[in-house]
Amino acid sequence: MDHFGRDQLKELFQVTVGPAVSIYMPTHRKGPDVAAQPLRLRAALQQAKGLLADSGVQKPDSLLSSFESLVGNEEFWRHQADGLAMFASDDFIRLFRLPAVVPDLVVVAPTFHTRPLVEFLQAPARYWVLALSQNEVRLWEGTVSGLTPVNLETVPTNLRAALGFQIEKDRLSMHSSGGHGNKPMFHGHGAGKDDTKSELEQFFRKVDAGVQTLLADEIGPIILAAVDYYHPIYGSISKLENLAPDGIVGNVNDWDPARLHEAAWPIAQAGVDRKIDEALELWENSYGRGKVESDLAAIGRLAVAGRIRMLLSEKGRNIWGRFYPVTGNLEVIQEGGADPGGDAVDLVDEIAEIALQHGGRALALAPEKMPTDTGIAVVLR
Repeated sequence: MDHFGRDQLKELFQVTVGPAVSIYMPTHRKGPDVAAQPLRLRAALQQAKGLLADSGVQKPDSLLSSFESLVGNEEFWRHQADGLAMFASDDFIRLFRLPAVVPDLVVVAPTFHTRPLVEFLQAPARYWVLALSQNEVRLWEGTVSGLTPVNLETVPTNLRAALGFQIEKDRLSMHSSGGHGNKPMFHGHGAGKDDTKSELEQFFRKVDAGVQTLLADEIGPIILAAVDYYHPIYGSISKLENLAPDGIVGNVNDWDPARLHEAAWPIAQAGVDRKIDEALELWENSYGRGKVESDLAAIGRLAVAGRIRMLLSEKGRNIWGRFYPVTGNLEVIQEGGADPGGDAVDLVDEIAEIALQHGGRALALAPEKMPTDTGIAVVLR
């Protein structure tokens, strides 16, 4: 699966010269709907061509040729996740297979339409599982539908890699076994005897620091999966603000992703409810101090001024219009519906992008959870 994170989102933000084509479609890993996916992509590409023609583009086919070739690519369709996001502009092509459902949507605008991806990255339902043992450290990104492994760029992969010195042989020995490939295996005579608490604390601090770097600014819960006596030690040294209070107890080295997800999701779901409650509590407290705004036009100007601390938007609600990023002024063209074409953009999308670039947060809520009826609400700095 293609990794999509903050760096990839920033890359999309940097494309500021249109026309910029954004195509989203939900996909399926298996079942009868798989066969229809190429046809749905073809229909989306036809819609994009129509919008490009309306925008005055002379040769829309050339801009989308890379995606046209995927329609009949059987190998490509055999390796899908839950959502597909595709982006094209002059000299820029990106495609991401996502572990989350996205809407059926085609937008042609001066900039890329990134709101579904912003919602994906900021969603409280997005979580992580940190599987921790001396022999192996693994990290998984989770959604309601399952788990995806994360590349450990900044996290040590085992105790030896973390500590970097020879562990005393009478407490811990290492060997490589044919049954485990070239992966180092650590073992002793009993948990809690051979691996001293001080060594575990050093190991855990290095893991914790690496996870902090890797998941900086992420808001979803991080769920520790480890043997029982690791949990209080890790909890005592961890500086992760979003370490879940509950974890998965046991040796999960041999668990497959489905079993791990089954154990993690109830813990993550509790974190989802907690994050939404915290956001709404922040709104209520800020409302009493006059530090909120729900008028779309005013929010546009506040976003450009870097005043937005948290943006709450109504999931699935689009407001199309023109946005002027220098001043933050805007004009509403259409409420809801598909992209009307021309130079129209999703105004909530544009405002969310600017808020994030100024260090704010953006959270999409179900309509019944929104504290306003305007489709958007912000807490100010």
